[in-house]
Amino acid sequence: MNTYRLDELATMRYGKLPPKEKLDSGCPIFTGYKVSGYCREPLYKEPMLLVVARGVGGTGDVKISPPNAWITNLSIVLDIDESLTDKYFLCQYLGQQGLKDKLNTGSAQAQITVNALSSYLVEIPDLHTQRRIASILSAYDDLIENNTRRIEILEEMARRLYEEWFVHFRFPGHEEVSFKESELGEIPEGWKPVAFSEVASFMNGFAFKPSHFTDDGLPVIKIKELKSGVTADTPRCSGEVKEKYLVKDGDVLFSWSAHLDAYIWRGGEGWLNQHLFKVDGVDGIPKSFLYFSLKEKMVDFRAKSMGTTMQHIKRSALNEVKFPMAAESLTSKFDDLVTPILNQVLLLQRKNGNLRAQRDLLLPKLVSGEIDVSDITMPDDKEVEAA
Repeated sequence: MNTYRLDELATMRYGKLPPKEKLDSGCPIFTGYKVSGYCREPLYKEPMLLVVARGVGGTGDVKISPPNAWITNLSIVLDIDESLTDKYFLCQYLGQQGLKDKLNTGSAQAQITVNALSSYLVEIPDLHTQRRIASILSAYDDLIENNTRRIEILEEMARRLYEEWFVHFRFPGHEEVSFKESELGEIPEGWKPVAFSEVASFMNGFAFKPSHFTDDGLPVIKIKELKSGVTADTPRCSGEVKEKYLVKDGDVLFSWSAHLDAYIWRGGEGWLNQHLFKVDGVDGIPKSFLYFSLKEKMVDFRAKSMGTTMQHIKRSALNEVKFPMAAESLTSKFDDLVTPILNQVLLLQRKNGNLRAQRDLLLPKLVSGEIDVSDITMPDDKEVEAA
């Protein structure tokens, strides 16, 4: 094992402010969190190793940027010395280091500086071993990425089906249906405009306090968990919460503060935090139908949001935002078609969770030499099916 300061392995610099002109396509503008737009010219042609330096959540995350990308000043770019270290190995290694906790120099907002990162000590094996470890871990990442693409395709299939039936009104038998005028425009005969409060209950989450948190128990689901899933940093609670706040896979959640959006929860059992609604249909209205109806009308909810630094909606918006409600037979038929798709998404997400756990358990053992990398075989599709 060899010990280095990070600035011995890489030259570091902040990314640059994004170009003022943004395009619909071209070179991705990468913040370290996400692609925030596109521009004409890349800042870096090669995929670059980076550490998220600041921003809302994610500080200390370690990523590889897309190729031909512009990397913004929210991240520190590491131009590595390929004679000493492997880019993909170092990405995995640093990602396990908890850099936010170790290097945070911010006060009101977490921040990592180039100076703090430069002096960080790493203990890594020789280059040949690094590359072998990287190839093993990359195999897991490739399987995770493949599953992620399949999830995106399945979700898009379900969304398009909703749009075809309930937005464009091209549902089975639509040729024989007449239309009528309504406050929402023309809708099929037999349908009616309804407010979300008429067809669903919206229960706000529990107002957790630090005294509620324990070392074990179920995770507390906040907006962060909706975006990134349950992590080691997620607070937990083992009691003192009513059963009605329990969230299970398949529940529809609506984030009404800060980040306005609807989600289907697939992270296992947990406790619902405040600022999130748990959505349940009344009179047997399927959750799948409600979820896609909320997603479709999210633009209208955002238009009714309030606040400057943090957006939120009032509960009264649930009485004001309306959508065309179809007959029960059609919503049930939609649910019959979409539920198997959503179940497949849940299965793939669980597989990805298992693969990530396997990968994260392997890394420290591979780096320490506890596991001989020469004896490791790559995971294949059969292992994915078993995960």
